[in-house]
Amino acid sequence: MKYIFEKYELSLLDCDNNNCKIQLSPKLGNALLKERRKLYVVHYNNEILYIGEANTSIKTRFQRGCTSFNYFIQKGEARGGYKGYKWLNKEKNIYRNLSVCVVIFDHKYDDKRSFIEAIEGELVYLVRKKFDYWPKFQNEIHFSNYDGAKEIAEKILSMIN
Repeated sequence: MKYIFEKYELSLLDCDNNNCKIQLSPKLGNALLKERRKLYVVHYNNEILYIGEANTSIKTRFQRGCTSFNYFIQKGEARGGYKGYKWLNKEKNIYRNLSVCVVIFDHKYDDKRSFIEAIEGELVYLVRKKFDYWPKFQNEIHFSNYDGAKEIAEKILSMIN
């Protein structure tokens, strides 16, 4: 299976009104340019905080999560049923400078969300198995049985640590 592995730094910038903004660097990369199926792993040092899946640029995905979080903070209600990322909350997550590993899959997987979600589920489970904790801010896991998903998740985890 073909994929590209990239690393980014994600700064969480807190505002006076309890909202936050994000800053992602570097400013160039495949995860920022292409709308492709991707998995992303948010971590602080060696602690994995969250694993997610997206089909937009990673910057757009984080901006949407931030917009929903800010809406929830200001209005006290979910935006379209979504409250944004839990790890944006400065009271629940004191780490404000995070790392993000992004795996961008080949275009032939753009319509194979279930397969990518199976890899995501295996990756979350492998974190639990290897480190004896679930990612701290993980909301949900999609479990599907696909041949090869576990092996791909193992390769991805080995590239992160």
